[in-house]
Amino acid sequence: MIRFRLELFKRVLLSPKTVIALICAVGVFCVIGSTVPQLTERPPRFFEAWKAGSPKVYYVIELLQLNQVFTSVWFLILTALVALSLALSVFYQTKALMKSGKFIRKEITGSSFKDYLSFEAVRNPQLEAGRAGDEIKRIFKDRGYRPYPASEGSGYFAFGKNRTGRWGGVMFHTGLLIVIIAALYGLAFQKRGFVQLIQTDTFQGRDEEWRTKRLGVFAEDFRPGFQVHLDTFAPAYWENGKVRELESSLIITDDKGESREFPLSLRSPIEFRGVKIYQSEYYGYSLGLILEREGKGPVITHFLLDAPDKKGKPFAGRTDFPATAYIFDMKFYPDLTAPSLYATLPGVDLTVTEKGEPRFKGMVLLNQRMLFDNDTLTFAQLHYWTGLYFTANYGMPLVYSGFALSTLGAIMIFAAPYKEVHVKIAEDEGGIRVSMGGRAKTYQAIFSEEFKEMAETIGKVLEKHGNHATA
Repeated sequence: MIRFRLELFKRVLLSPKTVIALICAVGVFCVIGSTVPQLTERPPRFFEAWKAGSPKVYYVIELLQLNQVFTSVWFLILTALVALSLALSVFYQTKALMKSGKFIRKEITGSSFKDYLSFEAVRNPQLEAGRAGDEIKRIFKDRGYRPYPASEGSGYFAFGKNRTGRWGGVMFHTGLLIVIIAALYGLAFQKRGFVQLIQTDTFQGRDEEWRTKRLGVFAEDFRPGFQVHLDTFAPAYWENGKVRELESSLIITDDKGESREFPLSLRSPIEFRGVKIYQSEYYGYSLGLILEREGKGPVITHFLLDAPDKKGKPFAGRTDFPATAYIFDMKFYPDLTAPSLYATLPGVDLTVTEKGEPRFKGMVLLNQRMLFDNDTLTFAQLHYWTGLYFTANYGMPLVYSGFALSTLGAIMIFAAPYKEVHVKIAEDEGGIRVSMGGRAKTYQAIFSEEFKEMAETIGKVLEKHGNHATA
């Protein structure tokens, strides 16, 4: 019973319909992963706003793990089924080729050679079968065909051309299998993390520092093993105010205390010790506000404001001040004299409320202090902030090897197609009879013409050695 179920499972996996369905399913979910915002590609506040605005939709998205497609368990299982199906296909292709490597005598009939079957009958009383065989071997040798060993018995010959080309399909599918296995390994152990850094801040590389992170099914944590210091960050804009480039300068310190500086931009990620760092499109200004309360020491808090979608709009945000009941509503203008995205004369339109009651409202300039309710608030610092993505995808060398093997297999399939021809020489009344059959998996029209030419050549050569020939 178990054997029957295994055999049925094998047949289902090897079924062309199953393979096509699995590949289509992977493709569909890849499209979903590219269109639905993923947790590792957007900052946390994006999903918080989405959840607050459409709680039912977000519940379904989160339940089906459509916001983390490539780290979900079901996508891992789906990819594993594709790999298993491909592995079985490679196994049986290899098994069939190992058997066909040995000489197999074929009856030259339409059922044995479905394509390009041809017969050439030559009656020649002056020509012996042995000499006819020598002439035929010479003809095939001139065309690059090699005889199979142990095939020259009882006037039977088999010739092959581009024998290594038979393995092109196996190599192509094996390469794909290696790529999928590497992808499975990456899905199971991949690590992705997102951090937000204020200019001059340092990411220590601890697992608990991630703003958001997504780990593979079998990954435990994400510790890059080095520190990243955001030394500088600078956006560049087109004349219409759209972002042209975002550039950062990172100082990376390894576990030995050695530091190196790396430039980072949207189109130029950094790779350090197997971890890739990408520049995020999310950035803005960080406002450093110092609150001094009566009887307590000063407290500085950095408020991260998102960049607006066009020039002239303020960098806006609303949040609470830690350890207080104050709510800050901020509209930051980089230049109070003209619409600009660069901080030339910065100021923040600030509204402070406490339990719904107004405490302060007005424009505050950089380094300006204001007093309300015996508390002093100072707009003390102004920096850029930006997001950085970290990814550790293992198995990339396997991916490259798989692509290389698949490419080599495709070249062998189309540049060196395997061809096979069987020839039988039989003596009958009044002379000999030559029968020939052949096949080719690719370029069949071309092989058909080549087959006909060889058949005609054999007829002409044998005719020269006798009185007459018929075809």
